Amino acid sequence: MEKIVRWVKPVFPFVKMNSDGSVGSNMAGMGGIIRNFKGDVLIAFAGPLHHCKVIFAEMMGLSYGLELCYKMGFNNVAIEIDALSLIHLIRKNTMSDPEFFYNIRKIKCLLDGLNFSLNHIFREGNACADFLAKKGSQINGVEEFSNTSLPQQLRGLVRLNKLDIPYIRSI
Repeated sequence: MEKIVRWVKPVFPFVKMNSDGSVGSNMAGMGGIIRNFKGDVLIAFAGPLHHCKVIFAEMMGLSYGLELCYKMGFNNVAIEIDALSLIHLIRKNTMSDPEFFYNIRKIKCLLDGLNFSLNHIFREGNACADFLAKKGSQINGVEEFSNTSLPQQLRGLVRLNKLDIPYIRSI
C-alpha cells in the first residue's frame, strides 16, 4: 500500500522550519531548513554531533533551527519534524526522561516566544532536512547556507517541493 506525502508551503506570514537528526554506525548529525510562503530558502543548516541516540540528534536539529528563527526575527513558525516521539516529549507536561530534561526545557522556552505550530511529517516530506542532517554527520563544524549557497542536490530537492511534486511512501 502507498501513501502520497507532500511538503506544503506555509501560509503568509509564517515561515516553515523542517529539522532532522541522523545517526549512523559511527557518526551523527543534525540539519534543517527554513523557507518562506513561496517555498524559497531563507536559511539552511547542517552540523555534526557526537555519536548519540536518534532522539537526541532530532532535538539538536530542532533546537538549532529554533535559535535561528530567533536570530533572524521569525516569530510565526510552522515546524515540521519526522520524529513523532520528540513531538510527544515536547507536548507532555511531565518529564519522564531525565536524560533529556534540559534539552526539552530549552526547546519549550524557545517555543514560548513564538507563534508556532508543531506537526509531524513523514520522512519523505522532510527530504530537505533529512539531506542536511546526513550532510551534518559528514562535516567538521556547523555550516549555514543561504538560498544561493545550497548544495546542488539540496537545490534539486527544494525545487521539487516548490513545484509540489509528491513523494510516494510505501506503508
